[in-house]
Amino acid sequence: MQLTLLANGTPPTSPSALRRSRISRDLCELLGEQAPTDADPKGEWYAFEKGATKTTGGEGWADVWKRGRFGWEYKSRGKDLRAAYAQLQRYAPALENPPLLIICDLARFEIHTNWTNTVSHTYEIRLDDLADSRKLRWLKWAFTDPEQLKPGLTRQTLTEQAAAEFARLAQRLRDRGHLSQTVTHFINRLVFCMFAEDVDLLPGKMFGRMLESAARSPSEFEALTSSLFAAMRAGGRIGFERVDWFNGGLFDDDNALPLTRDDIALVRVAAARDWAEIDPSIFGTLFERGLDPDKRSQLGAHYTDRDKIMLIVEPVIIRPWLAEWKATRAEIERLMRQAEIAGDLDRAGRRGQAAQRTRLMNEANALYRGFLDRLRAFRVLDPACGSGNFLYLALLALKDIEHRVAIEAETLGLAREFPRIGPEAVEGIEINPYAAELARVTVWIGEIQWMRRNGFDVGRNPILKPLDTIECRDAILNPDGTEAHWPDADVVIGNAPFLGDRRMIGLLGEPYVFALRAAYGDRIPGRSDLVCYWVAKGVDAIENSDSERIGLVTTNSISGGNNLPTLRRVTNRARIFEAWTDEPWVVEGAAVRVAIICFEKKGATHPVRLDGVQSVSIGPDLADGFPFANAVPLQTNRGVSFIGTQKNGPFDVAGELARVWLTLPLNPNGRPNADVVRPWTNGSGLVRRDEDRWVVDFGTELAEHDAALYEAPFRYVFEHVRPTRLHLRRTWHRTKWWLHGDPRPALRRAVASNSRFIATTGL
Repeated sequence: MQLTLLANGTPPTSPSALRRSRISRDLCELLGEQAPTDADPKGEWYAFEKGATKTTGGEGWADVWKRGRFGWEYKSRGKDLRAAYAQLQRYAPALENPPLLIICDLARFEIHTNWTNTVSHTYEIRLDDLADSRKLRWLKWAFTDPEQLKPGLTRQTLTEQAAAEFARLAQRLRDRGHLSQTVTHFINRLVFCMFAEDVDLLPGKMFGRMLESAARSPSEFEALTSSLFAAMRAGGRIGFERVDWFNGGLFDDDNALPLTRDDIALVRVAAARDWAEIDPSIFGTLFERGLDPDKRSQLGAHYTDRDKIMLIVEPVIIRPWLAEWKATRAEIERLMRQAEIAGDLDRAGRRGQAAQRTRLMNEANALYRGFLDRLRAFRVLDPACGSGNFLYLALLALKDIEHRVAIEAETLGLAREFPRIGPEAVEGIEINPYAAELARVTVWIGEIQWMRRNGFDVGRNPILKPLDTIECRDAILNPDGTEAHWPDADVVIGNAPFLGDRRMIGLLGEPYVFALRAAYGDRIPGRSDLVCYWVAKGVDAIENSDSERIGLVTTNSISGGNNLPTLRRVTNRARIFEAWTDEPWVVEGAAVRVAIICFEKKGATHPVRLDGVQSVSIGPDLADGFPFANAVPLQTNRGVSFIGTQKNGPFDVAGELARVWLTLPLNPNGRPNADVVRPWTNGSGLVRRDEDRWVVDFGTELAEHDAALYEAPFRYVFEHVRPTRLHLRRTWHRTKWWLHGDPRPALRRAVASNSRFIATTGL
């Protein structure tokens, strides 16, 4: 049968267009579908040669396009369809990212799925297959119901499954005595080899063949893997096969670990997955949880999902750049229209118009080049980058903008350029060496996937460009106790550690916390949450460097208590233009609430939005309207309002144990344990399920020998609390270890004579 695809009936203008128009309407008729000119004569939503313009003189971005359905490209019979697919990938944004990219050489079809966050799938149909009703239905769905072709496996599910398999392998290796850092570095290499193989950077399924050989002789696995790592480090050969130069620090040596037969079987199961589709935005964190037994260091990063990260990336990076491009494009369009008029006048014989046309086109091109130069020089810093999720999405945003600008410039008659923005555009700081390496792997994989997804080849020599811009160190304090320096960047984004003031000493240690407070002096109140130090440094970056905007995830208590002065400093020295006051978040599997703040230099004019709604201004209390943050305490409330007690130690006991103590005989002092064992709750206990928590409380002044007479509670405090208090800097904490760190005697005196009082949870 003679195949014809969707010619729109317009007079052909080139031999290739003639061939396409000559391809009859048989397929449309077979499927019961209309051709473009029958259904949409104007070509607004269904068109032949979509994207062709007078200025470019090209034949369009797709031979056929149907909005929300497909982009379709032909090649001559027997030609390599990869070039056609690459073209569709490059122009997919200009085609409104259709869910299907279809290529055809008149003898076969390939339907490539193009949905975001799903594993890509290819449906292959040969001409003879059109007699197969199932495969014919695939083509029908392409026109009418693309969702029927959507893959069921999401990239997130694929990544979670792969992460679980490698978590088991990591545990086995640690159980054999291998250091955690050695294990994680080795597994990172295996993971990248699988990815490199599935994106054709390792030729001929080399890694899979190596695993197959090792499965037959497990004792050779270490030597085989070591030789592969060596070839990837500097470029070389494995037998007669050439291996590209990967470099990048990931393959800094050829060290490998031995695996058992069962280990190799587990790796082979993982390798069978489609690693080309792994989602880097969750890749690092999932592996971090599975491979790092400590999950994260004290100041390492938290996991943040894609949608939440975009609440910062969109206003801080994407929105300002697109606004600038909109204005630049409008000026380019004006110049190009004038140049076209000058060209018409020149052809009509008007003297001097040729030079005028050249001048106008040069001005338009200079605007275009100037915009690209600024975009390509743009740098993004995440000073708590963890496994690289923010950096990955920031890099993709910049690459998407560059690609969009290049395509739109082409429609205006300017030359489209090869994308140049790469991993060097992002900078990071991460204290955990393992997480820092994951961040580099995440960015590398994200860069390679973007290039392939958009139809471009991957850069080489080396494939993995050095990422020294992702540093492994403390972001806020140097080893000598001085304030840490941040590298210069145009914007700063990130998710600083969620650590409240009350937990800082317990988790970070007194020496570190006191050194931190000393280094930042009066800029941050001593009892502020840890995130305030990142906010303060963001203000400094706005004031003292070329940084234009800052976007940070913070605790939702950032606008109150001892944290409030930090936000006052923000509004005094900068301008909050975007804020989300109480967003759900996930930290190490636990649900929390956070605030997101984006601020910029004074005098900037970006629209202000609060919780997604346009506002006039945002104050330090993250509110629009009356500046509640400037309120002062009422004198009439003095002496009747207090901060609650603070334990500073594990005085909590489970209800089951507390009730055992309450049933014990009287103590040597003749008193029951009920004197010092009481129910305890907080805000979570009030609004959620009661956790049945109790607390040992010896009051405010009870001497050690008197407290010891309450035998069971005192023994518990001696064994569990005392070890945590003896090393603390504050004298009270060390010498009065059986008492709460801040027992609040004034509060106790105030409520002692009252039968009722009001208590509120912390803001």
